[in-house]
Amino acid sequence: MKKSARTRQRILDAAAAVFREHGYANARLSDIAARAGIQTGSLYYHFASREELVAEILRLGVATAWGQVRAAVDALPDEASPTERLTAAIRTHTMAVLEIDDYASAQARIVGQVPPAIAAVHRDDRRAYGAYWHGLLVEIQRAGLLADGLDLFTARMLCIGAMNWTAEWFDPRRGTAAEVADQAAVQLLAGLTGSPDAVP
Repeated sequence: MKKSARTRQRILDAAAAVFREHGYANARLSDIAARAGIQTGSLYYHFASREELVAEILRLGVATAWGQVRAAVDALPDEASPTERLTAAIRTHTMAVLEIDDYASAQARIVGQVPPAIAAVHRDDRRAYGAYWHGLLVEIQRAGLLADGLDLFTARMLCIGAMNWTAEWFDPRRGTAAEVADQAAVQLLAGLTGSPDAVP
């Protein structure tokens, strides 16, 4: 990897960590540069603007969360039930946000805070990931396990929103990320299926 590519990666890693810790409005370019070990002005050699940097963090956040979720679901045996597949997805997405990856956590934390122009650039990535989750919910529906009257779009948006919001309130002093991920699976599956015993 060339030096410029390594520096760009350091900037991205630093930006993901800073946005994760401070949110969108309070993350300063000087903090990102300091964490990356470069001068603030050098950021503009790699990214034309703060907005371009943020857009790339959002893109990578969705990509990494999706990669983790898809790997967890694909690792299940072929005979896994729709609830087992959705449970794996919920647990893994929540863990990605809380513990596994700075990019996924940063994306989850700032996606609702960015200006409309940046959100618009990110919309296609979010829709593609949403379509993956829609497929998991359709499997639940086709198996006859979805609670009566649930709208799939609303259910998907509420599930992803709830999982992403954990980045705002999670406190390891009150429990581990794994415990929160387990609770997310239990509570979301209970709501989707209307059964408190839905989690396999």
